[in-house]
Amino acid sequence: MLRDQLRLRTGQKLGRYELLTPVARGGSSPVWVARLRGARGFNKLVVIKTLLPAPGDPLLMEQKLLEDVHIAALIQHSNVAQTLELGEEQGTLYLVMEWVDGEPLSNVIECAEQAGGVPLLVAVNLIGQALRGLQAAHEHCDSAGIRIGVLHRHVTPDNILISYSGIAKLIDFGIARAKSQDRTLGQDNRIERRFGYAAPELAIGGLVDQRTDLFAVGVILYLLTTGRHPFQGSDSAATLRNIVSDEPAVRPSTLKTNYSRTLEAVVMKALEKDRDRRWPSAEEMRLALQRGVPQAFDLGSEAQLRTFMADTVGDRGLRKREAIRRAELVVDSGAGEPSGGTSASSVRSLRAIAVDAEGDRSDSTPPSPRFPSIMPTLRPLLARSLPPPRLRRPLLFATFAVAALLLGAHWLRSSGRTPSVAASPASGMVDLTPPRPASAAPALAPSVVLAQSASAAAVASGKPSHSTTKRHLPAAH
Repeated sequence: MLRDQLRLRTGQKLGRYELLTPVARGGSSPVWVARLRGARGFNKLVVIKTLLPAPGDPLLMEQKLLEDVHIAALIQHSNVAQTLELGEEQGTLYLVMEWVDGEPLSNVIECAEQAGGVPLLVAVNLIGQALRGLQAAHEHCDSAGIRIGVLHRHVTPDNILISYSGIAKLIDFGIARAKSQDRTLGQDNRIERRFGYAAPELAIGGLVDQRTDLFAVGVILYLLTTGRHPFQGSDSAATLRNIVSDEPAVRPSTLKTNYSRTLEAVVMKALEKDRDRRWPSAEEMRLALQRGVPQAFDLGSEAQLRTFMADTVGDRGLRKREAIRRAELVVDSGAGEPSGGTSASSVRSLRAIAVDAEGDRSDSTPPSPRFPSIMPTLRPLLARSLPPPRLRRPLLFATFAVAALLLGAHWLRSSGRTPSVAASPASGMVDLTPPRPASAAPALAPSVVLAQSASAAAVASGKPSHSTTKRHLPAAH
């Protein structure tokens, strides 16, 4: 039985899926993008919607919901977002759907208003794609080949997703009946969002069929090509009265000059109040559109759609992908927030981790962008330049010995005395005592001094020298 929805948060697991970030709101529950993780680094993004309890008989509503979702999962078409799985977590049912990297048509319409609306050819092409998806659902058959008669019942601009590459996909097959029974839906949505696209028979609770969905498509096409709702009233109640009344919609040609007569005929037939006078199928309506506006379906239409989406909502796509990427970093670091969001401290820490891929940083403070960290580059060089531990102590003593030799020579030179450098054959130690007055020995060559320093280092380390350097001092003249 459906219970109250879970309190969802970033990083929470629902079955096989990890929640990343909410991307929309359906009714009163958020719509989450989640990640399915598999073996050897396999990742797949999906959409998860929790299904809320509905009024009436809960067992009956749950049974209808399960039947609709089961049928929706069988629809396979490029213009229908696929239903992947129905899961349950602590008594809450959730629906797993295909992730569409795009925007709802409602967002596209809103963003396109600043540029004068959706271009005619783009609008007709998108509606043609939506009709393809509806036809696949309407003619879906069971295993015995009998047509089931799958209906959407809630075709609106919110339920048509447009990918950033220009592909239209219908969503929410199978849960439209549950959404229409959702008692919380009216709290954050206007009546137009619930009934503004509903056919008269659906609004008054009459019998419905595939032509009910085509009425909604006609309303959307009218809105796209004229910029206004065909039954727009002074308020929400007036709009609903205009839909259920016998008065037809105002012809598009009276609102927009040079409106195509063939396109107008297609739209007006879809908006007939008597469903027997509407288009009998989605395929016939699509073919009529293709005959009336053939330019919308030319070979170059796909490139035109991609360009339109990039110019209209491309920046929204970049922000959405960045939010998902950051959410993945948060989940991978185990820094999910109980509130279901991403904290600023977690983002800063993740940014630091991303900058230093070596993972050897002792703090989470990111380096300045103007002065990036060079430690990952210096570490291997330093490791190669340092001697092995067993040789560090002898080299240290050798360094001290050379330093003492240089300091002593400097002191003798400054005092006016010339040192006599000699080494004891037995010990190899360097003799810095002043020379005898009778004879003066010339200074040794640098190579001899270095050899003597090496011998001194060997003695200081407690190890005997393995080589003996003979030193021959020339006789004084």
